[in-house]
Amino acid sequence: MGFFKKLIVTTGTAAVAANVYAYYWAQPKYHTMPEYSGPVTTSHNGIRHVAPGSPVVAPENNPGVRLYDDFISPKEREQLLKELQPIKKKYGISLIQAQHAAIYRWQMSFLRNPPQVNMTRITGRHEDEKQVVPPWRYGDEFREDQLPPNIKKIADRIRAIPGLNLGKLRDVTINYRHSHFFRLDPHLDPSLDGENICIVGVDSDTVLTLCPLNYWNLTQAIDMIKGLLTMEDERLHVRKQSKQSWTDQDVDVLVRKGGMVIMSADARWTWTHGTRLGVEVDGRSGLHDWFGEESNVVLRNPERHSVVFAFDKPENAESNV
Repeated sequence: MGFFKKLIVTTGTAAVAANVYAYYWAQPKYHTMPEYSGPVTTSHNGIRHVAPGSPVVAPENNPGVRLYDDFISPKEREQLLKELQPIKKKYGISLIQAQHAAIYRWQMSFLRNPPQVNMTRITGRHEDEKQVVPPWRYGDEFREDQLPPNIKKIADRIRAIPGLNLGKLRDVTINYRHSHFFRLDPHLDPSLDGENICIVGVDSDTVLTLCPLNYWNLTQAIDMIKGLLTMEDERLHVRKQSKQSWTDQDVDVLVRKGGMVIMSADARWTWTHGTRLGVEVDGRSGLHDWFGEESNVVLRNPERHSVVFAFDKPENAESNV
């Protein structure tokens, strides 16, 4: 009997220790990864906690997110959209396979009017056997001289931002969504893209949400176990995420059309980013975003184009961490 008592005590102690370790392992990371640019200034710190009242994230707790409103003008947006249309037709590929589209449709069946599942991308990064690689290519083979004029103009403008210290441009990716379907689950961009991810929104406001990577992974594991034990309908889980976000540690970034968000350091490597499915709004068609809390609605346009610029870390530069 003493052996079993000791085993129970030992197992219980181990479980407590494991829980404590998991708790600290999952905590959001700030200023743990190298930062090659200057500190995030108050004027570019436009991110909020996902919480009642959606409090602004203090600069010292900003993981490396910089926000630039009105980075391109309405006229430049119009010119860029015109430039993107033939590029989409020639190089665009759908990145949602039929079986995944079916899963998304089923998960959205709780909605009054579920949108059409879609995601079109143009990138030099190899993502599909059928894709046609654009002339600017990717990574070490990237050809900046092959970028379309308006995209090249934006790349040059990003480099000229005071306080930023960027290396070589390694990727330009164009994303297109329609029918108010902007869902993008939490993820990290491929490591070969480089140190700095710059997302320019063109024709719709949207909310980009960052989740602490370890916290997100732990939350997923707990939710999976809970779902197996309770037989929870997955649609209810997706609905909850669309209304409450993925974790209680998430932060939101409101990216207006023409605005740009830059992610580097911890925001690049230890936080995921994505866009929630969205919520239905009375009197409006389609799905829409919210910023910080569900009552703070951000209306989407039916279509959204975005251009993602990925810059490497600067050569021979010392970090601030």
